[in-house]
Amino acid sequence: MSPNAPFASGSASDGPDRIDKRWRAGAVAVALCGVLAAGISFLVPMTATAGPTVKVAQAEPVQPGFQRFGWLNAWADHHTAPGGSAAGRLDGVPRMRIVVGHLRRTLTDFGVLAEVETRQREAFESFGREFALVSTPDPTDDAVFYRRSVFRLVSKDTVTMYYRDGARVSAPVVVLEERSSGQRVGVLPVHFPASLPSIPEQKRWRDLNALIVKDVVARAEVPMVVAGDFNQRNDILCDLTSPGTGLVSPLATYDRCAAAPRAPIDQAFLSSSLRPDRYRVYSGPSARRATDHGAFYQVRVRIPDSV
Repeated sequence: MSPNAPFASGSASDGPDRIDKRWRAGAVAVALCGVLAAGISFLVPMTATAGPTVKVAQAEPVQPGFQRFGWLNAWADHHTAPGGSAAGRLDGVPRMRIVVGHLRRTLTDFGVLAEVETRQREAFESFGREFALVSTPDPTDDAVFYRRSVFRLVSKDTVTMYYRDGARVSAPVVVLEERSSGQRVGVLPVHFPASLPSIPEQKRWRDLNALIVKDVVARAEVPMVVAGDFNQRNDILCDLTSPGTGLVSPLATYDRCAAAPRAPIDQAFLSSSLRPDRYRVYSGPSARRATDHGAFYQVRVRIPDSV
């Protein structure tokens, strides 16, 4: 396996066979088999380049291995556009300016933006020239960003996940390399569908997505961060920190997840080797203007020398 490859190799039939034991025969199992078969494409990613480096003065020296990871729901542009359900709220472009300002003030090095659309992606790239954005061609997607002076892009692949009523969406699987040390970390952004009165019974798609997340993590040869809008609280906290997943949460350990304080729907799960600490929630006026979730999140990670 090339040292650039972030995922462990294996038989194409291993994933579906394991998962079929946990799922009843039916459409969901068939869909999952298709996802895992397609997922083999990211087992050996193509090397990618990060583009020109933008030199930006650091607010404080970068400490190799210790970086700040941030995540938030960016609230898709169409909600606040003319005719949208929240047309009276701040438009998507100035909201993205707030997001970039927050990332600068909090010295965020990399992270995830859930629920972003074309105008917001363009605004992010215009306002935040020191950051690079990795997304998919989907009209609404979940993106990974990183500070160009801190990381370079090693590879980007995609995995198919499911949104409302099983609609297929693409999520980028990104591997970054810390410039100062050569240490690597993988990032998977997610947005699971919510169960609402108008679209009930979305739990099966959230459960399917959780299995896909576990499969991506199991194949990874670099420590992983999975973050975004899970539209679940302590239930996903317990599921993704359960024994055998290899993920931890800055909120609670598995043995305390059910009794932990009510978790937000925007969460991050990390490989234990990243040793997350200094979890912070930013919920001031800026966050309430920029997102309907009313909060931005951050945690510090230590990227290990090897895994």
